Amino acid sequence: MIEKVAYILGAGFSAPLGLPVMSNFLIKSKDLYFSDTEKYKHFRSVFDAINELSVSKNYYSADLFNIEEILSIIEMGTFLEGKRLKKVFIQYISDVIDFYTPKMKPYSSKELPGNWVDFIFGQRGLQKDFGCFTANLIGTEYKEKRKNDYGQLVRTFHVNKIASRTTQYAVITLNYDLVLENYCKYINDNYQTEEEIKFNPQEYPADWAIPPLAKLHGSLDTGLIVPPTWAKGNNSKITPIWKHAYQILKEANHLRFIGYSLPIADSYIKFLLKSAVVKTEHLKSIDVICLDKDDSVKKRFDDFFEFDYYRFANASVTDYLSPLSELYSGVRQIDESVRMNDLEIVHNKFMLEYE
Repeated sequence: MIEKVAYILGAGFSAPLGLPVMSNFLIKSKDLYFSDTEKYKHFRSVFDAINELSVSKNYYSADLFNIEEILSIIEMGTFLEGKRLKKVFIQYISDVIDFYTPKMKPYSSKELPGNWVDFIFGQRGLQKDFGCFTANLIGTEYKEKRKNDYGQLVRTFHVNKIASRTTQYAVITLNYDLVLENYCKYINDNYQTEEEIKFNPQEYPADWAIPPLAKLHGSLDTGLIVPPTWAKGNNSKITPIWKHAYQILKEANHLRFIGYSLPIADSYIKFLLKSAVVKTEHLKSIDVICLDKDDSVKKRFDDFFEFDYYRFANASVTDYLSPLSELYSGVRQIDESVRMNDLEIVHNKFMLEYE
């Protein structure tokens, strides 16, 4: 029987790479604006609109440094007036996310070294950590091949998908960024592949052989950006994606939350989870990996889940990803493959440390 594991990724998943989260989005956007006020002059109208909201603080408590609260107030007004959120706000969000999404850096030399596995995604450190996680979700196998071409040693690197895996994965993300997609592009651009390495954001394959990817708030590459506010139902274009996520949750045997704090205001996610679990026939475990400085995150999850096989790990994203990345290092023999299919072993060992 194939196990189906669904990862739910919050803003905290991408944060180690330098991407903004809701609480620092405004500050980071101002840093970007003042780095080139001409290029980002359209930010000015966004900042002016935010300043106009300050009148609300005369009557209600409002955190006008949190972009989610800002957009919620603005979108409520535009929704009641029968309008869409202005394009300038969508462009503002897109520009900030795009700027802070790190570009994949290739290995510094033209040819990978003998310990090429350490640089399988161009660099060590975070770039490798996130790359190994992505590669395990898809299930990929890497191999170096060598041949003598008229006295010249020619090295080529190949990647194939691992067939007949006992565990398949899907991803539901609340992020707009292209972190996962960029790793797929890097693999396809830098290795010889028999088939394209990718996630499937458009269709729902029943066997999850190509990992389904549901981006609940839209994605930079599609131009569909839905601010993370209460009015999800006001945008018909996002509905198929939410149905996609609903299908994933219904069929998953295991749910894993990474970098998601289950904020009180995020009622839509809670209702999505509740509606899907009614149809879930064989849910076996729920694991949460999230930093929690004051136990408030754990308390929210504890209050939300009434499930015997729920576990919480107060840990960072890098705490979770680095043990997986460390498996793939050192010199490999010629024609010795590197199979990235170890996520279950590493995950279970990691969670046991926090029980």
